[in-house]
Amino acid sequence: MKTGTIKILVCIILIWFVSATYSYYIFSKNTPTRFSYLSENDEGIFSRLWSKITPGKVKLKAKAAIAVDAATGKVVFAKNQNHQLPIASLTKLTTALVFLETNPDLSNVITITESDKNGSGKSKLCSGEAITLNDCLHVSLMCSDNVATRALARSTGLSEDEFVFLMNKLAADLGMKKTCFVEPTGLMAGNVSTAIDYVKLIKRAFENEIIAGISTKKSYQFKPRNRNIIHTLYNTNRLLYSDWNIKGGKTGYISQSGYCLALDVADDSGREITALLLGSPSNKHRY
Repeated sequence: MKTGTIKILVCIILIWFVSATYSYYIFSKNTPTRFSYLSENDEGIFSRLWSKITPGKVKLKAKAAIAVDAATGKVVFAKNQNHQLPIASLTKLTTALVFLETNPDLSNVITITESDKNGSGKSKLCSGEAITLNDCLHVSLMCSDNVATRALARSTGLSEDEFVFLMNKLAADLGMKKTCFVEPTGLMAGNVSTAIDYVKLIKRAFENEIIAGISTKKSYQFKPRNRNIIHTLYNTNRLLYSDWNIKGGKTGYISQSGYCLALDVADDSGREITALLLGSPSNKHRY
């Protein structure tokens, strides 16, 4: 590109910027701004211009979302809160609650079976591997592992139908009228709920110290009782590796649901927000 052309382009850009800045300055003198709680001295003209041309709110690409003040129950943000959608592995929070309500001894050992693995997708666990229920619960919640989740349900001595009945009963007891479970893992799109419904379950789940404690671990190691190996788990929730004060969390994904996320998060003052996001188009947008 010739030097003369470059100079012309630079001049055009400078003229546009000065014009835009001046126009905004005149406009802001005559129009109340949404940042009116700031004084003129608190905010320069360039920062006001920048705040004007950048989005003031995040535009969620998720199909539905909700944020609730954990202490008061007040909804502070909602999008399509009544839309019934697949909840994928967020189902595992309900499974964990029902499992724990049977008062299991978490030191008991369960052996992984072929039926646990059949159609369950990738897993760290092998058929015939003997692990404690405590380790199994960690694998289910931290890695969203379907094999471990099936083993947990089976360890209760209930049939899958009986276990799913208790999942639906728990939902009904919490007033979740548009929630339905058909199996314990979240693999099937028949596990559905709404944001306004499932945030109730999330709150109940993260009030449980065991679930909250496991779901906020970044990593965990354990050794099977009958294999000379060590399994290392890493949490699927990326926000645990950020500056957010996460009190509880769970991810979920199947193709029919998109990317889902359940959270309990506290600000610097200790105020807790329970949040749920359903149907994000990508893992990046989920966060």
